[in-house]
Amino acid sequence: MRETLIKNFLRISSIPRKSGNEKEISDFFVEVAKKNNLEYFQDKNYNVLIKKKGNIEGTPTILQAHFDMVCVKTNESTHDFNKDGIEVIIDNDKVTAKDTSLGADQGVGLTIMLTLMEDNSIKHPDLEFMFTVEEETTFKGTVEFPYDKLSGKNLINLDNCRDYDVVIGSAGDIVNEYVFNSILTKKNMPSYRITLDGYKSGNSGENIADSEETALIAIAKLLKDKEVYIKSINGGTFENDLIPSCVVEIQTNLDVYSVFNNVKIEKINSTNSFSLEDTNNIINEILALKCGYISENASSNIGIISTNNNEIKITYIIRSINKDELNKISNNTKDLKYNFKCNEVCTDTEWIPNNNSELLRKYKDTYYSIYNEHPKDTICQGGIESASINKRTQGIDIISIGATMDNIHSVNEVTYISSWEKIYNILIKLLSNI
Repeated sequence: MRETLIKNFLRISSIPRKSGNEKEISDFFVEVAKKNNLEYFQDKNYNVLIKKKGNIEGTPTILQAHFDMVCVKTNESTHDFNKDGIEVIIDNDKVTAKDTSLGADQGVGLTIMLTLMEDNSIKHPDLEFMFTVEEETTFKGTVEFPYDKLSGKNLINLDNCRDYDVVIGSAGDIVNEYVFNSILTKKNMPSYRITLDGYKSGNSGENIADSEETALIAIAKLLKDKEVYIKSINGGTFENDLIPSCVVEIQTNLDVYSVFNNVKIEKINSTNSFSLEDTNNIINEILALKCGYISENASSNIGIISTNNNEIKITYIIRSINKDELNKISNNTKDLKYNFKCNEVCTDTEWIPNNNSELLRKYKDTYYSIYNEHPKDTICQGGIESASINKRTQGIDIISIGATMDNIHSVNEVTYISSWEKIYNILIKLLSNI
């Protein structure tokens, strides 16, 4: 089975699948369905549903994963995510990529589903393979999926990244954008570009404690209470991810080389910057938007800061499984007195655990029968498609499982073949008794 899983992961990794560019991977799975004489449906968004008739009695079950991946690369990489496949590196059990994110999230889930689709030796009830688009950006796939075509009563989402956990609920979230506009004025003083990098990267929901000290937070602390004038500040690519590097351009009469230690400093030619008052407002807004855990059930993260001439935008995600707490935290951020205007970009619903889940009981029993221990029930901080699906369906019992992977959404992303095998073997046993 190891070699089959590896082969299928490489098949999937060879296909570009940046969010919004999922047609090729969608067509690939349609061709697999055709080749295996399986019923399929592909919608206008390139969501795909494939049905495989069961060979035993049991509860019809849906397996679900998203097509797209987060695309990041090193500064030196010439990789084009619109047309190039991922260059996968396999080192015994460890799987990484050369100079890019690996796309194990959710390439491993796709691999497991592909293997199940093509393996006719296993016993299973009626199966439906649900593939969705744009999970990493808009959730468009689950929002617009044709749910009337589903008949399954169980749904197993494969977007978890710890093989010893089973996710039974997730926080809802609000994404806010904070916009600052002012006037850049000419100043006769030296200009510098300061760069902080090498901070933790990846998904903030999986690494929420690291959100407290990103490159952006560090640079804001570095500049606070200094007589500097910000011209621009930029960092981050996704609201849900950590900011591993940040670049700020400033004007100041300070001896920057003695004041700012252990950072990259470049002298630049620039004449305009925000006022000292504006600079303080920018820094104070960054530090006032608390990152990391806010309470036992709530967390938040600044994922992007960008500058366009005289406008600065901050993208901030707030998460909680408690809707009232979520709204309260969001409203409090709108009342900060630093001249930023707040716009709500989007919101995702929470997924409340089902304490009577029969699917959860069977999964935990199956896990115990193999490993003599139970998997850990988990409520995740990062939003996953299970919440969106749960909101739009009735009577479907949902859990989320998956193979172990670390540093997702980063060039250090890694996963483990033994974990793929573990999840595949659990699924085979579960499906034979479901």
